[in-house]
Amino acid sequence: MPMKTLHVFFLILLLTACRETNTLLSQLHLDTKLSGKWRATAFNGELHEEWKLGSEGWMQQQGYYIEENDTTYTAKTQILKVDEELILFSVIKNANPKIFKSVLTEENKLIFENKDYKNPYQVTYEFLSEEHYRRTLTGYEKDSLVVYEFEFQKVR
Repeated sequence: MPMKTLHVFFLILLLTACRETNTLLSQLHLDTKLSGKWRATAFNGELHEEWKLGSEGWMQQQGYYIEENDTTYTAKTQILKVDEELILFSVIKNANPKIFKSVLTEENKLIFENKDYKNPYQVTYEFLSEEHYRRTLTGYEKDSLVVYEFEFQKVR
């Protein structure tokens, strides 16, 4: 099955499975922890994100990266519940979608993994306060382990 067809099939499966109430998302209070506009210094620019609770009960994000007044990256991300699993689904413009499954779900920390990917294979969210969260991307570049941490501050 071609890769594009496989991604479309999996997306349809996700959308179908996620129609039930997302009680796990509610229990984690992701709507209060993530909702709003956020900014983080990254490399030689800034990451900007806006998270909101979507109509289906999923957390939805739209983000972009600006360097020297140029938007070089845009992405859409969802955190959703499929059956009893928490899933991170990310689409970066001009790249294949990436899907990660939660391997750790704590009140103030979520870890998503997909070892089929090299970079990143792990995405971690740490909720440090109402105004601050950290996202850590762990992966391999040229067979070397790399870790990128982004300290997000809420924009008022």
